[in-house]
Amino acid sequence: MNNFIPLAKPDITDEEISEVVEVIKSGWLTTGPKVTEFEEKLSAYLQNEEPLYTIGLNSCTSALYLALLALGIKEGDEVIVPTWTFAATAQVVDWIGAKVVLCDIDEDSLNIDVEKAEKLITDKTKAIIPVHMAGYPCDMQALSKLAKKYDLKVIEDAAHAIGTKYNEQKIGNFSDITCFSFYATKNLAMGEGGAAVSKNEELIEKIRKLSYFGINKEAFKRYEKAGRWFYDIEEIGYKTNLDSVHAALGVIQLKRLDQMNARRREIARYYRKHLSKKLEFGIDSNEHYHIYHLFYIKLPDSISRDEFIDSLKESNIGSSVHFIPLHLHTYYKDRVDMEKYVVADKVFKSIVSIPMCSAMTDGEVEYVVNTINRLLE
Repeated sequence: MNNFIPLAKPDITDEEISEVVEVIKSGWLTTGPKVTEFEEKLSAYLQNEEPLYTIGLNSCTSALYLALLALGIKEGDEVIVPTWTFAATAQVVDWIGAKVVLCDIDEDSLNIDVEKAEKLITDKTKAIIPVHMAGYPCDMQALSKLAKKYDLKVIEDAAHAIGTKYNEQKIGNFSDITCFSFYATKNLAMGEGGAAVSKNEELIEKIRKLSYFGINKEAFKRYEKAGRWFYDIEEIGYKTNLDSVHAALGVIQLKRLDQMNARRREIARYYRKHLSKKLEFGIDSNEHYHIYHLFYIKLPDSISRDEFIDSLKESNIGSSVHFIPLHLHTYYKDRVDMEKYVVADKVFKSIVSIPMCSAMTDGEVEYVVNTINRLLE
């Protein structure tokens, strides 16, 4: 294979390009009608029986941060976060002055271990942020029971989970607020972008206000013919709004999302069937719909992970490790009990993410499989 196969790349067609060009020609580049269209279509895509409300934002990180604020999490509160996640999930808690409480994970799914999370709850615990790792859903039934028992707010980090289903219902229908990412490598790729979703319209409107300097929601209409020049700053806010150019990508990507997720699942089935039996894979289930944002393998103990990754690179195949558990990073080491993360420490030694994206060709998928099998021999 002469061309490098990246770990992930956006699946973009001429239709997305045309939509972006139309927005640019329209002259309305910031938040406007196209963002509203994306929000409405995302709500329609995700909702089950009850209506969902959506606010488009510039990132999932912004969605998580504003969700904490909207739910009243404050300095002195504690928020439980899985150690197996990217920095954003925990750092948003630090940003508001609350305390991050890291929790170990379930070995099969790499999602938060709900039983261990319960043992971490104190009278200061106000919220929990589960992460749907790689696109496989957390145990939302168990999490809902836990939240009800201890009166906790649940903010789902669904950065990997746009289109994921838990017991036939799409992620977005279970918690106080669910936050999605549309970063360039995600299943729905907008370059940059995110969204917060809730059944509670007041929470979404609170986030909408916070996302643009605390200004009332009529602010973006003041440049339309029917709009008024007046606006009112009702509280301190931020600058995290989604713009129309990225939303234009999202509108078309959302239309193609089920097709792209189905392609990822097809690639995953091929990997599971044809990759060496020496490897272990992440969990899948007939009960839930796994969208395979990532596909990870667990190497046998006899294989050096660093050497394996280097060999893949020499063979023009990209790979990575998702994630370095938070408790292993310098910032958190002195703030946690390092003995509490037995499962995360065990899994981290052997895990590797291999190429997974809907734009991969059959030839690329086959080459990845053949190369890995050859290396393992």
